[in-house]
Amino acid sequence: MYKLVNAGPSPYGRKVAVALHEKGLPFETIYDLPWAEATETRRHSPLEQLPILLRDNGEAIYDSSFILDWLEWFHPETALLPGPLEDRVQARRLQVLGERLMEVAQAMIFEHHRPASAQAVIERQERKLNSGLAAAEELVANSVIEGDRPHLGEIALATTVLAWEFVIEQGMIPKLPALVWSSRFSNIAKLVRRLECRESFERSRPKPMTVDFDTELK
Repeated sequence: MYKLVNAGPSPYGRKVAVALHEKGLPFETIYDLPWAEATETRRHSPLEQLPILLRDNGEAIYDSSFILDWLEWFHPETALLPGPLEDRVQARRLQVLGERLMEVAQAMIFEHHRPASAQAVIERQERKLNSGLAAAEELVANSVIEGDRPHLGEIALATTVLAWEFVIEQGMIPKLPALVWSSRFSNIAKLVRRLECRESFERSRPKPMTVDFDTELK
């Protein structure tokens, strides 16, 4: 059985968990604090980042995007990428947007917490978020990819924007306007609400975690 080293609210870990559930692969979740001393993260990843997928033989597979690729290579019988090349490209494009939007959001959140935050940096990240969401909205609106399961692009986008909702609801971050997406992007909202009803999303709901911004910003 696989073990997934994850952090409670992490969209990166959640997208891997969703993929594992969709593929019907049993796994155990180990929740970790990546910035604490003597953590599972440090033991298994030279980058000290989550998530990490551990195999029975002790091999550690790290970086969420690579884990998803690895799962597609070694468990292709339940594919989470479409077969036709054009559809696969479209799914990958949406995956890139979903993953990079989370990175941009993190950069903006951390900048907000700096003692002397730079407004120009915040505005640049807000612009990236808005343009990235607009691009994702168009991709979702024009998608003709068929299939009973969500593809990796849809999973990446949904886990990212749902993570924003979760951390705002939990009071982990302030309600930053750029992260309030559902009322502005109706096609993304429709997709995400549909995916939330799937067992894979139900079973991978995020969990609260204390975020030490002072430590993270050192």
